Amino acid sequence: MDKRQTAILFRKRLGEAILQSGLSKSALADKAGLDRSAISQMLKEDSTTLPNGHSLALLCQALNISSDWLLGLADDPRPSSQVLEQAVELTPSQRWHPLDKNIIRWHMEALGHKIRYIPSSLPTPMKTSAVINYEFDIHPSKTADQAQIITDEQLSFFRRPESELEVALSQQTLQDFAEGNGVWRGLDIKDRLEQIEKLSDYCRELYPGVRLHLYDGRSFYSSPILVFGHMRAALYLGQRYFVFPKGERVFALIRHFDELVRGACVTSDNTARWLENLAIETKKNSA
Repeated sequence: MDKRQTAILFRKRLGEAILQSGLSKSALADKAGLDRSAISQMLKEDSTTLPNGHSLALLCQALNISSDWLLGLADDPRPSSQVLEQAVELTPSQRWHPLDKNIIRWHMEALGHKIRYIPSSLPTPMKTSAVINYEFDIHPSKTADQAQIITDEQLSFFRRPESELEVALSQQTLQDFAEGNGVWRGLDIKDRLEQIEKLSDYCRELYPGVRLHLYDGRSFYSSPILVFGHMRAALYLGQRYFVFPKGERVFALIRHFDELVRGACVTSDNTARWLENLAIETKKNSA
């Protein structure tokens, strides 16, 4: 833009900011430490006057707006400090609550867009009742029956024709589950086999709307992540989510996810068979 166009936009946006603030010209002048006549000159029709850097900074501080926005260099009127602060949202998770309202809301907002999912253990919509009961057993204030209802609702969501879910998980996570390692040590072999076989069934039934890829955890690593289309990404920390609104950070996490998929040693069209073999091997080892 030339100087005249910049001045026209500056005048328009300054007027909007003053109106939004509820300040009179005199009150703004007092708050900013400027002469009222200087502000009147900036707002004068057909004026090409632009404030110097010092006056611009005082105006922006008084109105809590961005100088780049006033000059037409940005579309967001908020000061850059506020933009940066809100670029990442720290949202409490409801990890041990049967209904995580954040996840359900984000899923609904992303309906019709691909959801990319790197779970912390097993894919939530595909868990059996036994696994859910096992996870909720140490949390007496929480209801496994309610969790099952919500899990069934999530599964119904991904059965909708407009839904698309892509999951990336390490082979080692499933092998540890099958062997009853770590947190799964107390889960009966019968329940572990039922879960593996159920996962295999889901991979066949829901493909290609739901795709589960397996990568080698020795070659790749990932924290638990949910990416809702291009609108939002949530990095799971356990008791909190780091939530990124649409923008470069979301695209960076999409690229990270896609790298896991491209590097998968078991692609989604072969995962059901791999799980069947895992169940067979687990039965042999437990015999």
